[in-house]
Amino acid sequence: MADKAIPAPATEWIARTGLGARAFVYLAVAWLLALGAVGARPDDGASPGEAFRAIETQLGGRILLVALAAGLFLYALWRFQQAILDTDARGRDAKGMLARLGMMSSGASYLLVGIAAFAVTLGENDRGGSTGGKTAETARWLMEQPYGRWLVALGGITLMAIGCAQAWRASSGQWKRGLDLSGWAASLTGFIAFAIAGRGMLFLLVGLFLLLGGVTADESDIRGLAATLGWIRGQPFGFLLFLVSAAAIGMYCIYSGVQSLRYTFD
Repeated sequence: MADKAIPAPATEWIARTGLGARAFVYLAVAWLLALGAVGARPDDGASPGEAFRAIETQLGGRILLVALAAGLFLYALWRFQQAILDTDARGRDAKGMLARLGMMSSGASYLLVGIAAFAVTLGENDRGGSTGGKTAETARWLMEQPYGRWLVALGGITLMAIGCAQAWRASSGQWKRGLDLSGWAASLTGFIAFAIAGRGMLFLLVGLFLLLGGVTADESDIRGLAATLGWIRGQPFGFLLFLVSAAAIGMYCIYSGVQSLRYTFD
């Protein structure tokens, strides 16, 4: 069994700051989705990249983006520490290693999101190019490589599995591990469970589109988060489903905020 050391105050600060940055990202995306729902934006979907570009246009936006990118880098650092040093004492059995792999994957994902936020401040975002987002852009690049379509399909299966795991976390209450949910936080548990499950379903859909694109070798079948949300809105009862998806993303901001304030480090 891995030894669990009590994290230093610096580690706690890194984790809480990073979780706060993650909460802000979800808040920004949810805000853009809300604007899309009332017709204040020309497109239906929203992704972190679009949120960063919207932030950049505000007064002091670039300074805020640099701070946000730094926070996301700290979040990634904390997740890497959890995975590599096993600070949550998950162990080295199959279940523990799977949990630690998830932490590593989360860290890598938000590291890329942080890089995207910083890239916007340098003017390196592709304003005139593809609007499919980084997920679709990366998948389409992979499709051009040898055996790339099968890597895209594998990535889709992996993302679908993550989505199912998130739904299981929501239903089983596993997400409560390590959180102090006493007092005011207890009233938010239902909202948080809904947010985790809803985010998992979005992962499942994005993964399904990746799998479809890999199997058919048709790039037009690939959709990232923003395009998937737009696709949802175009379905029967799509506006209602779009609102539910936006609410789940907004409530995931609440989950990240509760983690930032109530994660226990002893």
